[in-house]
Amino acid sequence: MPVVTISSKGQLIIPADIRKKYAIKQGDKFEVQVAEGKLVLVPLKEKPFVRLYGALKGETSLVRSLLVEHAGETEEEN
Repeated sequence: MPVVTISSKGQLIIPADIRKKYAIKQGDKFEVQVAEGKLVLVPLKEKPFVRLYGALKGETSLVRSLLVEHAGETEEEN
């Protein structure tokens, strides 16, 4: 079992083979829990909306698109 050391800043380095096996990458977040007297790192699931934030940046507003579409439908009805 690998042994790790806590740095003076309180940082823990997870060995590369374990990071690779569990697809842990820079920026991943973990919750630290205590279970039966042991520290347990629980990966936090990424919130999908955070990943999508800004994905439509620069695109036409959805509201504006719907208003234009509605106006076209209204004209067709008249």
